[in-house]
Amino acid sequence: MKHEMPEAREVILVRGLFAADSSERAAELVQRAEPGSLWGVKIRTAEVTGEVIFRSSLGGFPLEECMCIDLKLSRAVPVEPGLRFQIQWLEDETLGATGVVRPWD
Repeated sequence: MKHEMPEAREVILVRGLFAADSSERAAELVQRAEPGSLWGVKIRTAEVTGEVIFRSSLGGFPLEECMCIDLKLSRAVPVEPGLRFQIQWLEDETLGATGVVRPWD
């Protein structure tokens, strides 16, 4: 059985599935990660700014457990589905989340 590598793309819009880095701050993360909010985004060696353009829950899970976030990046970054990346709120870098790039549509 041949194992294929996921297709990498340079994107400005990235969709991720995230969980808060600190469970004690999960409710605050949900409150701050509203559409229009700005976040520092670390993908591989790239550090860019990302604007939340859409946020939703995953199925029946509460947003505090995991949430889907679409980010518009300040510049194109190469990613592939399954790649782990991090976001940090620009106003308080101790508030963050770790996520994985969601599969392409």
